Amino acid sequence: MARALRDCPGVGATVRLLRIGGIPIYVHASWLAIYALITWTLAVGYFPRALPDLGPAAYWAHGLVAALLLFVSVLLHELSHSLVAVAHGLSVRGITLHVFGGVSNLDGEPPSARAEALIAGVGPITSFGIAGVLWALREIGIGDRGSTGAVLAYLVTVNTVVGIFNLIPGFPLDGGRLLRAALWQWNGSLPRATYLASRAGVGIAYALMGFGVLQMFGGSLVSGMWMVLIGLFLQNAANASYAQVGLREALERLRVSELMARNVVAVRPDDAITEVVDRFWLHHVASFPVVEAGSVVGIVGISQLRPLPREQWAVTRVRDVMRPIDDSLVVGSRDTAFRAFERAASNQLGRLAVVDDGHLTGYLSMQDLTHALALHALGHRSAPGDPPRALRRVA
Repeated sequence: MARALRDCPGVGATVRLLRIGGIPIYVHASWLAIYALITWTLAVGYFPRALPDLGPAAYWAHGLVAALLLFVSVLLHELSHSLVAVAHGLSVRGITLHVFGGVSNLDGEPPSARAEALIAGVGPITSFGIAGVLWALREIGIGDRGSTGAVLAYLVTVNTVVGIFNLIPGFPLDGGRLLRAALWQWNGSLPRATYLASRAGVGIAYALMGFGVLQMFGGSLVSGMWMVLIGLFLQNAANASYAQVGLREALERLRVSELMARNVVAVRPDDAITEVVDRFWLHHVASFPVVEAGSVVGIVGISQLRPLPREQWAVTRVRDVMRPIDDSLVVGSRDTAFRAFERAASNQLGRLAVVDDGHLTGYLSMQDLTHALALHALGHRSAPGDPPRALRRVA
């Protein structure tokens, strides 16, 4: 529905369904709850009114199909965002369907205000386009009655509502992003435009919550609670989106090479756990990269040793408990600190091996990155290649 999140799919339980145009499509666990809720409301409310001659089983079957087609429409809405983003040079980590609709996970901010407007605007246009095509089919006599007509009428309505809702000028809804694009074009500052648009988003979120409370007092308990939940979601998303822009602004100015520890202590995959524990005490660290034949093959941390009984330390090797290396555990020294932050924050270890040309050149932890943020908040500016001594830590 809105491009409100940028850190997922790594947040929560998600399952990848398929790829469309190279873009992975994920379903969040919360989607099952809203799919069931929509199916239920259609089966006991809408379809008995629209098709009074059918039985309960048929109503549930219609509800399942219509709810699924609703999410196909949401997927097309998000896919349009993603395809236009790709056309403007952004990479897309995936599309995730969740309890509030869907989200396109873009890897970065649009390069210009015009690009932001095009990426944001295409979503509502897609929803209105779907509604228009389905309405036209009914008008020319295709699916204008019976089960097909009832399903198409529902889809026309919900796609129109999705398009209108997303045009509300509250960041991070598409309308809020259109507002940000206009502000960005006007004042030339993405952070300032994001701040103003996010404040508008928070204001609209409070308005939605207030309206929901009034609905509950008026007797519409379910719809009122749903409005309050949407308002809470938008409030949190607006604040998080603004915070992420500030985070990006601070960390994209730094390279991993400025923050990483260079004198890295590594262990070997055949080392016994007893040896590794001794090294944890000796070096006062919480993890080590695991190196074999000059290449990083994994990372081993204290958290991975906790489930292991002490009597097994002497006979257990590092390779038995280490986290095998993958893209989420690796960063290059020339990458931005923000890219490192995204990976370290989502890999459940908070550590990254810095690898250049296949060789370990450094090690980076979330502690190094948070120190950089703390110094940024104090107004510290270090020259490239001359990072503060406080940032030179072994993870």
